[in-house]
Amino acid sequence: MKRKILKSSKKRKIQHAKRSRITRVKRIHRKHRSVTRKKLASVRRQRAITDPRVARALSLMRRQGVSASEASRHERIKLNTLRKHAGRYLYRSGPGKPWKARSEDQLRFSMTVLTSRGPLDVIVSKSRERKLLSQYDFALRMFRAGEDGAEAALKAFEGKTVGGHALVTDIERLIELEEAGQLDFEGFYVAIGSRS
Repeated sequence: MKRKILKSSKKRKIQHAKRSRITRVKRIHRKHRSVTRKKLASVRRQRAITDPRVARALSLMRRQGVSASEASRHERIKLNTLRKHAGRYLYRSGPGKPWKARSEDQLRFSMTVLTSRGPLDVIVSKSRERKLLSQYDFALRMFRAGEDGAEAALKAFEGKTVGGHALVTDIERLIELEEAGQLDFEGFYVAIGSRS
């Protein structure tokens, strides 16, 4: 009788050990799945194209030192929307303190870049490149208006790229593009939903 009891208790212990091993594996598997989901969600967020108003609000905060609420009012978006899309590139030194924009960001925006073949919609993911494109756009406007120093202003962008495309600085090519009506695009941000 004692032997039977001992055998059954050993069986129970073995079964318990097997069950605990299975549940441990299941727990690890569940944990791994949740980590994978989190990683995928962060990648999706990173790949998303951001609203151009967010970029304009951030650059306004950097250039003029205005508050986040003032910049969001100027761009006609809610402060919460700006904070959500800007993410970690907006910060404050403590609770109740004003929001500030970091000096650089890596948010993705769809922008129009002038190439030697004409304007092209490109994904730009660095604030440095967006700033460079803005300065180039100013030099391009000077050239189109026939202002003094436009050629020198364009020369400063020779060999520089935005979104992997070289900026056009050759005057003859710019004249050709102007005659073909390729310089008549409005601004360089492409609004969300307007991409084909």
